[in-house]
Amino acid sequence: MKWIIVLAMFLSLCAYGDDDHHRFPMDLHDLALTKQQLRIVEEAMKEYQYSNRRFHQRSGKDQEALNALFLSSSFDSEAFRAKSLEREKASIAIRTRLLEKLHSVLSSEQKRRYIHHLEEWDND
Repeated sequence: MKWIIVLAMFLSLCAYGDDDHHRFPMDLHDLALTKQQLRIVEEAMKEYQYSNRRFHQRSGKDQEALNALFLSSSFDSEAFRAKSLEREKASIAIRTRLLEKLHSVLSSEQKRRYIHHLEEWDND
């Protein structure tokens, strides 16, 4: 779940420099993106940000439903599990769409570098 917060923060803080020196707060400059790659990555990140924002809006309602399940006189573990899995699947689907788009545009070396970033961000 931390990666969602980190990536959301990245997207909300995304700053644009001049055409030759785009710099991302999450330090993606070491990927050495071409202008075309940068355009595609920015588009993918904007889509991710939009999807993630919608997810968090729905997530608040889902959390209320989970809270209600917990507060009920008897705990329905199956309903709790199902609602929790539904939330996780939605989150995973959003991340998968982003990574699918990035995978199609990054070179093998850029993917290796990006994995390093993902590992760092997941461990924060």
